[in-house]
Amino acid sequence: MNITLRRAFLSLGGSLLVLVSVVLVRTAMLTPAPSQVSQPEIELSDEDAIIARFARALSIPTVSPTAEAPNLHHFRELHDHLQSWFPRVHAEASLEVVNDATLFFTLPGTDPALPEVVFLAHQDVVPVEPGTEHDWTYPPFGGTVAEGFVWGRGALDNKHNLMALMEALERQLQQGERPRHTLSLVFGHDEEVGGTQGAKVVASLLKEQGASLAAVYDEGLIIADGLVPGIPGQVALIGITEKGYVTLNLTATAEGGHASMPPEQLAVSRLAAALNRLANNPMPAAIDGPTRMMFDALAPHMAFPFRALFANLWLTEPLVVSQMEASPASNAALRTTVAPTMLRASPRENVLPQQAVATLNIRINPRDSIADVLAYVESVIDDSAITVTPVGEMRSEPGPMASTERAGYIALRESVQEVFGAIPVAPNTLVAAADGRHFTDLTPDVYRFQAVALTARDLERIHSTDERLATGAYLDLVRFYGRLLQKW
Repeated sequence: MNITLRRAFLSLGGSLLVLVSVVLVRTAMLTPAPSQVSQPEIELSDEDAIIARFARALSIPTVSPTAEAPNLHHFRELHDHLQSWFPRVHAEASLEVVNDATLFFTLPGTDPALPEVVFLAHQDVVPVEPGTEHDWTYPPFGGTVAEGFVWGRGALDNKHNLMALMEALERQLQQGERPRHTLSLVFGHDEEVGGTQGAKVVASLLKEQGASLAAVYDEGLIIADGLVPGIPGQVALIGITEKGYVTLNLTATAEGGHASMPPEQLAVSRLAAALNRLANNPMPAAIDGPTRMMFDALAPHMAFPFRALFANLWLTEPLVVSQMEASPASNAALRTTVAPTMLRASPRENVLPQQAVATLNIRINPRDSIADVLAYVESVIDDSAITVTPVGEMRSEPGPMASTERAGYIALRESVQEVFGAIPVAPNTLVAAADGRHFTDLTPDVYRFQAVALTARDLERIHSTDERLATGAYLDLVRFYGRLLQKW
């Protein structure tokens, strides 16, 4: 071996040794800070009654109203029960019923100079898909308590938050506790169809009143149980922003006619080619923003191989991204996603359509915007015979970033650890859409979180068959809201 080649090998070996040393040192230095939060005993003396009320709420089929089915009878039934179950809340808080169904409670604080705090939940639930009713272990609107669970539509989305919050507040008012901050409780009736007639209207009312908000708490991310690689136990993930939302129609046009004489260019084939190009050219992926913040917060708690990966993303990001792209859930955290959900073309099997339409549901990463999405879709499709049109009322840019340093986040973190122990708490992005987005003009500090520990199998039940929540998890949710309310 000549001297030049030997020097090259030595130099390369030295560089690799330095690189490995840097990785190992950075990994070894990354250790979790000790928790300073105590875990007080939080007794609930009437647990059976608490569970029974929750079960009864699930038995009321408050399916989201639509133009085709606007009936609000079941919402009024739920309102009557809430009034009988929680008399102190109704006596001490003012109540405005917005658009005949959304409940807007205001409980004055003892210090009017302090900013208000808003708690959101929603009464409405998604319908049960016709034909699947008999697939449920217990009836979807039975409100059955069995096998250690409360079963029914709304158990995870979102009557558990509504009922647990009311239980906790009623209990504190009975004990003579009063909030320092004015509290607003907003229980929308149309969150599952956009929230435009419920929470959005309340947000406008607060804006007209000149309200100053310290924090907004809404549904969102969860206590992930066994879902984070390298951490076998529970991790509380707090949504500090959410993806934007836009629906696009792609409309391809061509000559129509009889299906027995198809021309070379068909509207359907042109549309199919466009969808194929979109599928093969996704928007860019990166570990940045809240996703990067999450990994920075969780890396110290991970087992060694994972800690080495996430402590050194400056080196390992391409490898981590490639692994995350393999899973739909983690891929959604990395990029703006484009999902074709509806296709429409000819009204008959023997007629060539003059138009073929595909509907795309797009969830926008915080680094992107609606304008970025439109430009991307048009560029990738690159077909002048296809028009790209935003449709629908439900349209929003990604939310602003809530602070992880101000009181709203600190109160959440402390409340989680006081109830669930010294588990890791980390920020992240909510990839879905919730009512909290309507309040971001009032404060950027909108926190999207539900304090229930869920596994991967539990998550599959949301909006699906056999939705349920463990009785112990629901009682812990009541305890959590009790601690969180006390912070204010």
